[in-house]
Amino acid sequence: MDFEIFKNKICKINKYSNKDIILLKKAFEFGKKYYDGLKRKNNEPYFNHCLRTALNLAHLKLSADILAAGILHDILEETSISEELLVKEFGESIFSLIKAVTKIGNFKYKNKDKIQAENLRNLIISIINDVRVAIIKLADRLDNMRTLQYLDEEKRKRISLETADVYVPLALRLGINEWAGELDDLALKFLDPEAYFWISEEIRKKQLDNIKYLEKIASLVKKELIEKKVALAKTEFRTKRISSIYKKLKRKNFDLNEIYDFLAFRIIVKKVEDCYLSLGVIHSLFKPIMNEFNDYIAFPKPNGYQSLHTTVITEDGKPIEFQIRTEEMHLKNEIGVAAYFSYAESKNTKTYQKNKPVFTDQDKLNLIKNLKNWKDNIFEIIHEKIYVLTPKGQVIELPNGSTPLDFAYKIHTEIGNHFLSAKVNQKIVPIDYRLQNGDMVEINISKKSSPSVKWLNIVKSSNTKKKIKSFLRKKESSSTFNLNSSIKIKIIAYDKIGLLNEISGVIFKNGLNILESKVKTNKNIANLNFTLQTKDKKVIQKLKERLKNQIKEIIKIELN
Repeated sequence: MDFEIFKNKICKINKYSNKDIILLKKAFEFGKKYYDGLKRKNNEPYFNHCLRTALNLAHLKLSADILAAGILHDILEETSISEELLVKEFGESIFSLIKAVTKIGNFKYKNKDKIQAENLRNLIISIINDVRVAIIKLADRLDNMRTLQYLDEEKRKRISLETADVYVPLALRLGINEWAGELDDLALKFLDPEAYFWISEEIRKKQLDNIKYLEKIASLVKKELIEKKVALAKTEFRTKRISSIYKKLKRKNFDLNEIYDFLAFRIIVKKVEDCYLSLGVIHSLFKPIMNEFNDYIAFPKPNGYQSLHTTVITEDGKPIEFQIRTEEMHLKNEIGVAAYFSYAESKNTKTYQKNKPVFTDQDKLNLIKNLKNWKDNIFEIIHEKIYVLTPKGQVIELPNGSTPLDFAYKIHTEIGNHFLSAKVNQKIVPIDYRLQNGDMVEINISKKSSPSVKWLNIVKSSNTKKKIKSFLRKKESSSTFNLNSSIKIKIIAYDKIGLLNEISGVIFKNGLNILESKVKTNKNIANLNFTLQTKDKKVIQKLKERLKNQIKEIIKIELN
């Protein structure tokens, strides 16, 4: 695909300024150069996938910088390009989107586990300060799922499972229902192909049998709505998603006769009051089915979805579902939080002026204010927690502000009780280091290490504090723990991998218990502070001599 074809495709979807086109052409040429030679499993150029990702984003009416990031979303992972060059060419904003998408790609979901799936979704949301990153990742995943048939069966099932358990709920949480539905369908296609194709064939039969009938119903409904002076925007009919029918069938013992909403009408109106007026018209024309009515306008779904749903029986005895909503609700229901960015980017453009009646019904919905509040609320609860990784990739949920000690106790009480040191992202960190979303944490333990009362001032989790207090009470009751019998030493040494473990090993071999340890590094110099359980200065003197003899990196040892 050359740039002119790409440009014509995106401009048919959305309006972009000359400045936007210049940026997109630059991203196109840059990507074409650095992705050159890379192939996908079906032997097509890798660059094609990147362009389709950008086209997915264009369908959400998103801005040129988001599309540029979509074109380049895999460039850090798949090529040898430097981060510095990317920042120089496209600026910090686009670079940060690309880097965050790359980071998300490193998280893998291998086994079906509801808690892990929820934690992974929260981790993805939490590490992105910009929700556009999640939207780009979903656009990437959507194209990958559309071309999944070229991978081997094991990979198809793993990726489909991850899509169903992590990315479909993520899309729903962000309110991008159109993508969520397609992703769910595609995942089912590879996880249970027999059910997928069976339901697909049943839908096809119903469409063939009912297309003329649906057109007749649509004409009748539209005529009646106009007569009742409903401010109608449009009516349309559609078939229910395969995955949605599959989930209903599972609840109804796979009895197709129990599915009433294979076929559905959408009635899109101008005002909220017209939604309820339309509902009255539908119920006057057809008999409603009891327990098949939902008012999601008065009681929206958690992701903000709003609509009236009612299923009725026509004069010919056929069940049909009607969905009734305003234009603003329809916009938000289809593309979710992306509608906020679409609006924010377009409000000063000619495109905005053209679409103004949809976006500026301030007296009725105040769309931009509601969307921004809705976007912010998605993150409010999640940001009370952080999500970090074990070395094997398991996602662990902790309170915001947690330390490696909190992590150790969350894994297992005994790991916490014998905590010696920690590495975060393969680097030694002090015991009071505040963990960040996405950190990979590794704990070193020693049987000779045990909790200190000072640990209570370090940890964040109330559950962790309870475990430490419990240990200290047991120690005190056995008269083997004396908080006042300790000596602090400071060691200055040239930093190296494994330095803390090596020093701690020498301390333990001398029969001393480490009550507390702190490490700070400045360039290649490490400052290590230890609180040791002893009052015997002769023992400390012997320790100093052995440390200097056995560890050549040590520069100086001081008593505090």
